[in-house]
Amino acid sequence: MPQAQYSIISVFKILHIIGLTLFIAGVISLFMTDIGQNVTGMVVISSLIGLGLVLVSPFPIALVFQWASNKK
Repeated sequence: MPQAQYSIISVFKILHIIGLTLFIAGVISLFMTDIGQNVTGMVVISSLIGLGLVLVSPFPIALVFQWASNKK
């Protein structure tokens, strides 16, 4: 069981890094380019930011579960 838990945490860590990259790319494209001036650009920017935040969210929860299971 602990081996499977650590492999899941490593997968969540990789997804966390990918999510941060997508989020940062979306924020940079929002503030540094003129892509957001048309509808397709707005969709791309909102998709980057939204997918980035969705991919970031499971990692802290997995860390809390790992911390709680280590406290037993």
